[in-house]
Amino acid sequence: MYLTKLNEVVLTIAEKLRKYDPVEGSSNFRLIQSVISELEYTSNTDSWKEFEVRFQNVHVDFYKKLGEQFPDLTPNELKLCAFMRLNMSTKEISSLTGQSQDSVRQARSRLRQKLGASKDENLVNFLSQI
Repeated sequence: MYLTKLNEVVLTIAEKLRKYDPVEGSSNFRLIQSVISELEYTSNTDSWKEFEVRFQNVHVDFYKKLGEQFPDLTPNELKLCAFMRLNMSTKEISSLTGQSQDSVRQARSRLRQKLGASKDENLVNFLSQI
């Protein structure tokens, strides 16, 4: 959760820098564009790597069991399953992955279909039983 909050702060800073409108072609413009790119790249890659290592240490067999029961899940769907296994909200997942909340909702819906879970069934509970 700390990483999620830190990720939000980094992305907020990048957004504020994007709103600052220096003259294109100036040295400030290139510097600001470089800082924005670096912030966005760092916030998306480091958070996930750290999360995945810690998740696998705590939930050792989760990916293995999930892969055995549902072998056609993509890496992004596996990642979404891990987030939901931890009962993370759509907003938290959105912040951590850099996707819009609508995209996360759509991904959850598609995952539900792939897992064969009914619309009435809680996906978090479904995944916690694996």
